[in-house]
Amino acid sequence: MQGRLTRRQEVARALAWCAGFSASALLVVPKGLSVFAVLMLAASLAALPDVWRADRRAPRALYALLVVALVVIAVVAASMWVRGAPLSVLDNPSRMLLLPWCAWLVWATGVRMSGLWYGALLGVLIACVVSIVQASWGIERVGSDANPIVFANAVLALLVVSVFCRPRPGGWPTCLLLAAMIVLANVAVILSGSRGVLPGLALIVLMLLLGSASRHRWWRLGGALAVLAVLFTAMWTVPWLSSQFRLDELHADVSGLAHGQVDKPISARIALLSVAWEAFREAPLTGAGVDAFAAQVDASVYCRGAERHFCGLAHAHNDVAHWGATLGVPGLAALGAVYLVPLLIAARRLRQTRPGLPLGPAWTAALLVVAYLVSGLTQSMFAHALSTSAFVVFVGLLLGGTLVEPATPGRHVDSH
Repeated sequence: MQGRLTRRQEVARALAWCAGFSASALLVVPKGLSVFAVLMLAASLAALPDVWRADRRAPRALYALLVVALVVIAVVAASMWVRGAPLSVLDNPSRMLLLPWCAWLVWATGVRMSGLWYGALLGVLIACVVSIVQASWGIERVGSDANPIVFANAVLALLVVSVFCRPRPGGWPTCLLLAAMIVLANVAVILSGSRGVLPGLALIVLMLLLGSASRHRWWRLGGALAVLAVLFTAMWTVPWLSSQFRLDELHADVSGLAHGQVDKPISARIALLSVAWEAFREAPLTGAGVDAFAAQVDASVYCRGAERHFCGLAHAHNDVAHWGATLGVPGLAALGAVYLVPLLIAARRLRQTRPGLPLGPAWTAALLVVAYLVSGLTQSMFAHALSTSAFVVFVGLLLGGTLVEPATPGRHVDSH
């Protein structure tokens, strides 16, 4: 957006800034995203008239994100119609529309990502305070009003934004702030007892310590790996940490599967993968149906003549397995698009940016997608409203930011 802003444009930009701030600041607060929804709608209504009158051509990236959202909804809707599933199965898939909508809002208003970053700083602090308070109440695995796994995933998303989306590089004060964010996030994750989020946390620490500078790259890599080794050693050797993450139960958990015990986290996940594979093999083109995975679990060999906690599970704790089992090949293609298209948009923007520190919306969006991809190996990230909303809102806003921020001096991004 060039030239002097009109009053309506200023209002739209201010509302968009507040929307980004509230989305990250209130992510783990019960019903916190409702504030974001109101602000986003108001900002969109304020921005639309000027965009319409100016006849601004939307970038191709926005159309690509819209296609991704529509493909996901179409695949789920087709399965819903064929299987006679209730309309409620469209709840989470319909949130994918926020992906292009958020990107469009940032592009239309020209708002910077500082609001999202400041909100993420506050969001990590709130998550830590909530976890400490709930732990003081005697809750073994904290999770705000969500389950502990979803809560830990939300903290991971906030940490990615707070660490990598800072407006500009800084000195020691910024380094101390980032260190504080990592500590606060780790406190929240430890108190949640979620193990599935640990690979994502390791990825963030690795990329932060490694950086993008070409000098001393191998020293940075060695230092990052050493830090990760110390952290994981502490988790195995410190009794309280080992007990909190249930690492002391891993051997009994895995060995119990050979005897048909599937009510422990690891053995349950392995059994769920086998159930998902059987469902996909029986109907590779359509899957078992968008809401039929729970029935597949009930009909599995693990639940015949036995009442177990395992038999009440409704998703595969693995995105690829769950989408393949329930939606078949079209579901796998839709899931691939959800990850691949944002990564390609971010990668294209990174190629157009001058060499330097790996900061900014494009880098943050790419890392957030990869963090979800890694976490999705042991969890069904898009089976929960909170983790789905965090992905589409944050990635959408960040990708919209890549269409606003200038590329290298004297070089413009071709957005048409």
